[in-house]
Amino acid sequence: MRKSSGLKFHSRLSHIKQAAAGLIFFIIGLAGCGTQETLMPTQTPKPKEVEVFKDLSYLPDDADEHMLDLYLPGSKDGPFPILLIIHGGNGKKEDLASWGYNFARKGFAVVSINHRQWPDHSYPDHVNDAFCALAWIYTSQDTYNLDANSVFVMGHSAGGTLAALLGVIKDPSPFLEDCPHSLPEKEWVKGVISFTGVFNYPSAAIDSHSLEEYIVDLLGGTRQEIPEVWDQASATSWIDGSEPPFLLIHGTEDQSIPPQQSLDFADQLEAAGGDVELLLIEGANHGQIKGSVQSIDAVEKFILNYLGQRK
Repeated sequence: MRKSSGLKFHSRLSHIKQAAAGLIFFIIGLAGCGTQETLMPTQTPKPKEVEVFKDLSYLPDDADEHMLDLYLPGSKDGPFPILLIIHGGNGKKEDLASWGYNFARKGFAVVSINHRQWPDHSYPDHVNDAFCALAWIYTSQDTYNLDANSVFVMGHSAGGTLAALLGVIKDPSPFLEDCPHSLPEKEWVKGVISFTGVFNYPSAAIDSHSLEEYIVDLLGGTRQEIPEVWDQASATSWIDGSEPPFLLIHGTEDQSIPPQQSLDFADQLEAAGGDVELLLIEGANHGQIKGSVQSIDAVEKFILNYLGQRK
């Protein structure tokens, strides 16, 4: 093996050090020049995970009660299956924003709506709004690449009641008289998820005095005074076995709406031949269930099951 002499080695090392020093001074000079372009290549921005369209009007009056937020998958191709979500009483569409982001990341279009509410409004204003927002989805399906053949509805509390009504009412025309949009003749909802809703107003009024006062004010009179309104407003009155699949979720410690509402409604749907799942979350109160991991997992499993997309 040939060995290099020490002189040649040190001479070569000296040249390398000089070249390295020159390169360092060159780079420092570039950094100190104010007009010098960056040497880093421009990176293509990553597509957004979720694209949000805020405050779209589903009625042309531009009222805040008639606004919705639309969450779309930012990096996926449509058409997207749809989850229409409805907030609870005394709430707003932003209350369920986490559901919007979560399910948009999973490939869904999520429509979160405002609607007119008690005590400023009474029945059937909120039902009219829910049906009109649902009809807006069908009108807007081409604009936002929505799959209107795969519409699921989810609501919490008063929104859970509304979600159930969207699934059970057979003739929505009385609730769409002032709406510029229309629904198909049938099967406008593929599935319903209802968190702690009121489905039978007469039994709810018997079980809770505070609910009775609320119901009388909401519906505009006692059951003795306006029995037909109490029946029309109750989801149980519409059951005939032709309903879409239902997922009912209720906390066992709900002090606002008794769990018996969901238990009885599930029994009635099943007795009529309907497809229904009931999830009682042990120890959960009225508000906790809408953010629980159990609820989120159950909703995703339910939707994927009826989309034919099992994990």
